[in-house]
Amino acid sequence: MNRRHAVTVALCWGLLCLALAFVEWASLSMVGFPDGHLTVFDRETVSPRRVLLVLCVAQALIIPTLALAGRLRRGAALALAIVAAGLLVVAPMVALPGCPGSPACRAAYEALTGRVLDHGIGG
Repeated sequence: MNRRHAVTVALCWGLLCLALAFVEWASLSMVGFPDGHLTVFDRETVSPRRVLLVLCVAQALIIPTLALAGRLRRGAALALAIVAAGLLVVAPMVALPGCPGSPACRAAYEALTGRVLDHGIGG
């Protein structure tokens, strides 16, 4: 992969992650019920989601910067950076808000915390 392709891929990754961060920021701004009540699940996940949001913005700026500076010239280095960022930051950021709808995630939450996942839906 030549430098031009590496920079293009890195810039596309950065833009995609910035768009994802904006969507996550909008989602975090709407957490809770209209009266401001936060469920236990919301209280436990707001902080990790904020950390993931900051990390997403950081890696969205760092990876293209490194590519522009010539540090990620080789395709393998760029691919490794993108895969690592995707697995460590983007995947949890995408999965965490949808956790209540996933049986596997609900089971993991209940096994880890010893509590039933309460996300405000019910009678």
